[in-house]
Amino acid sequence: MMRHPEAASAFRFVPPHEAVKEGLTEEFHPDHIPSFAEPELKRLYGSIFSSLEHFRIYGGTERISTYVARREGKVVSLMLFRIERRTAHVLNEFIRLGQREIVRFTDTVFAAYPALRAVSFNAVELQLERLPYPTQRFNCTEDIALTLPATPEAYLARLGKATRKNIKHHLSRLKRHHPTLRLEVCETGSINASEVNDIIALNHMRMAGKQKTSYLDDAESQRLLQLAKTCGMVALMRIDGRICAGAICARVGDNYFSYVTAHDPAYDDYRLGTLCCYLTICEAIARGGREFHLLWGRYQYKYLLDGVQRDLDHLDIYRSRADYLLHGATILANAWHAWQRRAKSWLLDPRRQDRPALRAAITWLRHKHRLPQGG
Repeated sequence: MMRHPEAASAFRFVPPHEAVKEGLTEEFHPDHIPSFAEPELKRLYGSIFSSLEHFRIYGGTERISTYVARREGKVVSLMLFRIERRTAHVLNEFIRLGQREIVRFTDTVFAAYPALRAVSFNAVELQLERLPYPTQRFNCTEDIALTLPATPEAYLARLGKATRKNIKHHLSRLKRHHPTLRLEVCETGSINASEVNDIIALNHMRMAGKQKTSYLDDAESQRLLQLAKTCGMVALMRIDGRICAGAICARVGDNYFSYVTAHDPAYDDYRLGTLCCYLTICEAIARGGREFHLLWGRYQYKYLLDGVQRDLDHLDIYRSRADYLLHGATILANAWHAWQRRAKSWLLDPRRQDRPALRAAITWLRHKHRLPQGG
């Protein structure tokens, strides 16, 4: 494996003063992911986007370095990063990071790699005050997530009155009109490629009906199939033996991540997409799930199913004010993209979609930028 020119063999680093006060030891594994990293990432962060399963399928594990902090021998922080153009790009995503952990990592990586000018985090839930470095921070996506109760019955009881009524009504109608309705759940080891492809085909069908192109092209579909077979759960709804709806999820520990929920548009009148998502969440609860992540996209049904929006930010940290100024073009481009995202997010907020003037603006914006439908 090729090593980054700044890298050395694995080494323990004498931590800065604050880390010493916390009783920590810190170590780096340049261009290497040690074997203990895989289970520790799952234990510490429980995120598919901070897992080796994800990295192996999306981008590979070449030239990834590892930072480890331990307290009394126990790992308390583990960051994977890749050095490019004198910036350490942290690969852990869709996780919550506090100020102490971010400052500790930044202090240590700047001290260990003197040529680095910046550290970059992406899609992380930040709990920050003011950092002791020049920074740029902006929202880049969201994760709409549910903390799961102990039973499906408790989950249904937790939903709003109107949502409970609608779920019961549409599910009862669907069963009455289609008595052959069946729900099947497959997990790692029993997931069939043809069934995953059938769900993806339903997604393509629905997008085509909206005159849109699905993000699930051939390459992305193959990656999703690999992920499902590696750490997945697939829910299938069948009528007369044919798949009419389905969901493709990944599982990390007790956390589930929903990548695709799709249904046959012929069953729109039954709100089949929402029913499929609800039943998939119930299956995660039955398997001891702790959290269910509906990921990005501010669809109204996610909030109706008790999803809570977690804003995820991009954070660039610069070694000095001079380094900040030298990256002026990048900072301006990021500021422009951040403003565009804020404007689109404001328009796409489901709470504003009952206003006629805004509905017209939203329709134009979606047509121009191919943005997702809410609801």
